[in-house]
Amino acid sequence: MADEPDKNLFDTPAEEPKSGFPKWLLWGGGIAAVGAVAVAAMNSGDGGNWSVSEADKAAAVTDAAETKAAPEKEEAKPEPDVRGVIKAKQESTVASKMTARITNMPFSKGQSFRRGALLASFDCSTISAQLRAAQAATAAYQKTYDTNVELDQYEAVGKNEVAVSKANVGKAAAEANAVRAQLSDCAVYAPFSGTVVEQIAHRGEVAASGQPLLKIQSGGDLEVELIVPSNWLTWLRPGATFSFLIDETGATVTGAITQLGASVDPVSKTIRVTGSVGSSDALILPGMSGSAKFDNPGAAPVAAAAVPSEKAKGIGTAAN
Repeated sequence: MADEPDKNLFDTPAEEPKSGFPKWLLWGGGIAAVGAVAVAAMNSGDGGNWSVSEADKAAAVTDAAETKAAPEKEEAKPEPDVRGVIKAKQESTVASKMTARITNMPFSKGQSFRRGALLASFDCSTISAQLRAAQAATAAYQKTYDTNVELDQYEAVGKNEVAVSKANVGKAAAEANAVRAQLSDCAVYAPFSGTVVEQIAHRGEVAASGQPLLKIQSGGDLEVELIVPSNWLTWLRPGATFSFLIDETGATVTGAITQLGASVDPVSKTIRVTGSVGSSDALILPGMSGSAKFDNPGAAPVAAAAVPSEKAKGIGTAAN
């Protein structure tokens, strides 16, 4: 047997006989079928559900972004204490109602007085003389009127003269009353018990009408004026209790809010409130300052409307 020639390793193998469809056609058909099934599934499904799902996902992403971006708001906590000053409940400036020389001022700065005490008196000798003249004129006109009335009984005087003499009596009496009213302004009396804060005029000086003489204030009745943040109005009400530490003496007194301010300062966002000061053995003078600390700051008071009245109960029962 003759030797067979060696096969070249690089020679292309002989092509196998074809049977059926080619393999590449089968693979292409399978891929096309899978794509068609996917498209059919998408088209046959509910398009609205697909859109809603995408919208929900977008909304959820937006909400998460806003929540992360927006900082959390912290609740405003009331400050532990606020500043305030002690004041007298009643203050007044005593002034002159007439132009006259001051003859007496028994109380000077720092001295105490009782209600109704004489604070100042003036030289009213001229006014007293005018009053006596007016009283004499009134008596003269009255005598003339009485005479005319008696003559009128005998028809010895005319009716007109009687009427004129009566009018003169009324005019003189009115002038006398006007002078008497001026004479009552020759002395100034204390409207309340208190202390002289400042003496503006002195004895021997000539005071003009309307000129201030003394500044006075009540002695025992004291109050405290506090400046609090305006956002405290959400819970601060009359009756709220506090303790007030006085800077000058270091003493602590108790108090309660009696009145809220009428307006809020738009610049500082604060409001002035007034509170009463309880009795204490410590020295407390008007003008002293300190810090007030509320017993329960930030606590909302119980609303009065929460307790129904008897009338409201009756209406509710009738409605049922």
